[in-house]
Amino acid sequence: MSSPKISNSELEVMRILWREKRPLSFAEIRKELESKTTWSKSTIQTLVVRLRDKGVINTQFQYVTLYSPAITEDDYLQGFIDVLFDGSAKSYITALCRNGKLNEGDIDELKAFFEAEGDPE
Repeated sequence: MSSPKISNSELEVMRILWREKRPLSFAEIRKELESKTTWSKSTIQTLVVRLRDKGVINTQFQYVTLYSPAITEDDYLQGFIDVLFDGSAKSYITALCRNGKLNEGDIDELKAFFEAEGDPE
């Protein structure tokens, strides 16, 4: 599955929705973004509308409109890897290692993960 094109600003909205794991009102999204950015209400509303129009967030109507992700963070990241690294997670991890983005602890954690995943029990 290819990942929809999401701008860095739109990604900030998605991170909030993925983290909360529940539908959020515009007021909740806005409150968090205004606490860490200088974005105006209209800018945040534009980002939410764009994401809705791209099909990456769902809306449901209760007393207020609630927003929730239509794609998982894992699906988005896989699309990112597909585009930048031809679908190769190995190439992605190699790039992280070469650029010093993984420390020894990260590497040990990955080793433990792969050893556990390889265990049939």
